[in-house]
Amino acid sequence: MKEGLVGGQGFAVDASLISADVQKQNSGNPEDWAAREIDPADAPRAVREYLDTLDDEAFGAATTAKPKFTAHVSPASQWTAARKGLAFFACSDN
Repeated sequence: MKEGLVGGQGFAVDASLISADVQKQNSGNPEDWAAREIDPADAPRAVREYLDTLDDEAFGAATTAKPKFTAHVSPASQWTAARKGLAFFACSDN
């Protein structure tokens, strides 16, 4: 802005999809997932840190949308058909 190359009136972000290494067969409805019955306090430290990260607004807590499916091995990934083809689990990277 100081050099006069941009005005600062607009801003755009493009997210790239990165396919998660999971299969739909290894997913389930988040409400039915037995992991919700597990006490996170009983989990190892690394798992607790990962769960805390998922609660961060930069990750899963950034949206109020409820996912149809949750991948058991990659709960941060989202079920998407954004490429106008078959749906798959992916993570967004800006």
